[in-house]
Amino acid sequence: MKNNDYYINRELSFLKFNKRVLEEAADNSVPLFERFKFVSIFHSNLDEFYMIRVGSLYEQSLLKDERLNDNKTGWSPGKQLKEVYSMTKELYEEADKMFFSVSHQFESHNIKYCKFGELSKSEKKWLKGYFNREIMPLLSPQIIDTKHPFPHLFNKNIYIILELNYENKSSYGIIAQNNNIDRIIEIPSDGREHKYILSEDVIYQYAKELFKKHKILSKFIIRITRNADITVEDSFSDYENYKSNSDYRTYMNNILKKRGKLAPVRLQISENHRNKLNVIKKYMCEKLNILEDQAFVTCAPLDQSFISELKNKIDRGNKILTDDMFYPPIHPVFPKEIENGKSVIETVVKGQKDILLSFPKHTINLYLKLLEEAVFDPDIVSVKIVLYRLSDNSQIVNYLCRISEAGKHVTAVVELQARFDEENNINWSKKLEEAGCNVIYGVEEYKIHSKITLITKKRGNDIKYITHLGTGNYNENTAKLYTDVGIITSDMQIGKDAMKFFNSVTTSNPTDGYSCLLVAPLQLKNEIIKLIGEEVKKAESGKTGHVRLKTNALTDKEIIDELVRASQSGVKIDLLIRGICCLLPGIPGKTDNIRVISIVGRFLEHSRIFIFGKNKDGEETKVYISSADLMTRNTTRRLEIAAPICDEDIKTELERMFDCYWKDNVKARELLPSGNYEKISGTFTDYYDAQNELMLREQ
Repeated sequence: MKNNDYYINRELSFLKFNKRVLEEAADNSVPLFERFKFVSIFHSNLDEFYMIRVGSLYEQSLLKDERLNDNKTGWSPGKQLKEVYSMTKELYEEADKMFFSVSHQFESHNIKYCKFGELSKSEKKWLKGYFNREIMPLLSPQIIDTKHPFPHLFNKNIYIILELNYENKSSYGIIAQNNNIDRIIEIPSDGREHKYILSEDVIYQYAKELFKKHKILSKFIIRITRNADITVEDSFSDYENYKSNSDYRTYMNNILKKRGKLAPVRLQISENHRNKLNVIKKYMCEKLNILEDQAFVTCAPLDQSFISELKNKIDRGNKILTDDMFYPPIHPVFPKEIENGKSVIETVVKGQKDILLSFPKHTINLYLKLLEEAVFDPDIVSVKIVLYRLSDNSQIVNYLCRISEAGKHVTAVVELQARFDEENNINWSKKLEEAGCNVIYGVEEYKIHSKITLITKKRGNDIKYITHLGTGNYNENTAKLYTDVGIITSDMQIGKDAMKFFNSVTTSNPTDGYSCLLVAPLQLKNEIIKLIGEEVKKAESGKTGHVRLKTNALTDKEIIDELVRASQSGVKIDLLIRGICCLLPGIPGKTDNIRVISIVGRFLEHSRIFIFGKNKDGEETKVYISSADLMTRNTTRRLEIAAPICDEDIKTELERMFDCYWKDNVKARELLPSGNYEKISGTFTDYYDAQNELMLREQ
């Protein structure tokens, strides 16, 4: 066997993950409306994948540099793109079937997605009037000929492209979907039925009204995706040299403007006028300077983000939607240590009891309570925090402003490179500054992805630290949707390490030498490899070596290779990897002691939990929670933290959580040596859904 036969390409692994997302839409045990959401999530994931990963590979493919080949499979960027395009085509075929399958099932609930040809004469008449009143005044049609050049097409916008003829002269026309037009158009009904059509289908139908002198030979709905992968730091130094009064926030604003002008990497075309399809595909590919392999023809709507808006459109005064079409509501609670209004600070400082936060079972109001106590506690002198992705209406930022306005020192490290959240973070950073907070924009060359808050409490000469460390963002919305864990602790050693971390950030000097925290980029990877190595030594001495890792992705080659070495030494390795996994298990003589499970369900599995050892030989396990996935970008190009769990009760609970996930036989899929995933097989007397058990039944 070849040395690299236990690797799988990262890009294909992602597409296989996205296929698992689509499979949730096919699962009849998932409530109907939630299935529709999974179809939308599949497309949203694919959009981002093309904007970032395919965009990056496309730029690399132009350089013809072997150093850019995948360091695991050896594939060139061009080879990876070819495989990606092929697999994308297959996924689109499945996604089209799934959209129409779920849409058809909605019809039994009197909710109907309509194509224009399905409408009655009276409905078409109403729609024509709606078009003339509400849509046509907002459209700006354009001819494309020698005097009217091909326009700039915006990323992810919808357009109608038309092949025209006027007085035997051929040309093209284009109509941009105006974002001020409602995407979902409700067809009037008696209230017992909800029929809707999408605005691009209406524009497509009445395009003749905008080109009355022309004969329309063919017309298609199209959508393009542009590269959005901008290497921020490489160009910031040039920007600084050009503008002596530059600042990072102004620079990021300019980056956002630049993103919309990058090269196209994907073209989506609706399946209309099939006999003219190749003509329009060739024309568009030439204009966009892309290969025909990058053009994908689909039957379903090209942009399915409207699905998330559909509920509000339908659920206005009628009884069409029923509870069984949705997941049951969750009711997050406070951890038992803080029940009955107990103080968070007193519990962790005076009671010397760490608190475990497990989202979405627990409420983020516990963390907000901690910040609120910091506003009024006269002994709190400072709060330091890293902010990566914030909600649109962030209560956390509001509390930080209140803390600052109460006369306490607040340092907020706002990561402006949080992809697609840059504008939101820029706006929040301004509010924090206006409230008197000291705002830092990160460290040169590194993205700060750590999830950490440090609160300093001082009475006389006595200093106490309260530290929150977590796996998820400080975001009230995702706390209800993602599984994440975090701890609040008054451990002084962790507090001192946290202070050292913030000092390294504010002085732009990443360092190592932490006593208990594992911090990337200088320490985290080496320590993880060392911890795996300790399990190898156990196995080689006849004891039980065991590694259990839960993370979103595994791509780091050095960590993968160390896991393979551990497997060959007899260490049992259990990997819960939700998304990308570049390690193939079950390869004889190499990875036969490794098992990989992925869980895709109601909640997005986001927690990172690293467990080394097992109490079989009377030895203590080492448990960490981390902000970092086991990806090269996290271990070498970001500031990340893995925090040790010292509280024995919390350690036991995190091990129990891992074991619950490992027992899942409802949502779990196992990675096979072939690189494919399959549902856990076997005959079960009891079906075990880990998310349902951990997040709902235990409340």
